Amino acid sequence: MKKQVSCFPTRFKAFILFTAVFFLFSSGGCTRIARLVESADPYHTKAYKAACDAWSREARIHRGLEVKLIVSATFKSEEFRRAFAKEYAKAYKLTPDEEKRFIEDQLKAASHSHEFLMASFVPEKKWDDFDKTESMWKLYLVTDQNDRVIPVEVRKIKRQNAVTPHFFPYITPWKSTYIVRFPYNIPETNQPVIKDSTRGIKLVITSVLGIAEMDWELK
Repeated sequence: MKKQVSCFPTRFKAFILFTAVFFLFSSGGCTRIARLVESADPYHTKAYKAACDAWSREARIHRGLEVKLIVSATFKSEEFRRAFAKEYAKAYKLTPDEEKRFIEDQLKAASHSHEFLMASFVPEKKWDDFDKTESMWKLYLVTDQNDRVIPVEVRKIKRQNAVTPHFFPYITPWKSTYIVRFPYNIPETNQPVIKDSTRGIKLVITSVLGIAEMDWELK
């Protein structure tokens, strides 16, 4: 089962609603309510939430009523990276030159590999081994033209901070976070994995527990 992930969590909306109601009955005016409405969205740019929603997915593996895996992932496409760079620049007050260099770095990274940020929950600690050579999980990037590649890197982000969950709100203390990079070119043919004619890609995560698939349509 898979679905698109919202980058504006329901619990945050509920908090904003509660706060607005509190000030409505405690202040006797509308000025504070207006300010709360203006700051309800945690992002500094209008484009970032839409880009995050568009390029994020979630999938699960069930066995009966038991959940064996919950995984969310964001494909760092060029479109996403541009929106991310602008949000980052606004949040950290980068100068125009710094913002330009940051966007260029993001686009350069996109031309070297196909990267996903992935957050996963498993009920057993020993199953949380996506970055291990002998992991119980296999990951594939598959295109609608049946090209398939394995990662060149799966790296666990071992220390959580306040920055990453701002950009990827599906990250929680109960999930492990990984960077997953796939090659830009197919090793056997040296042809691009994602060609101009590619219309869709799929991130496949499989093990003896089951298969989780997340799909992205490409414009």
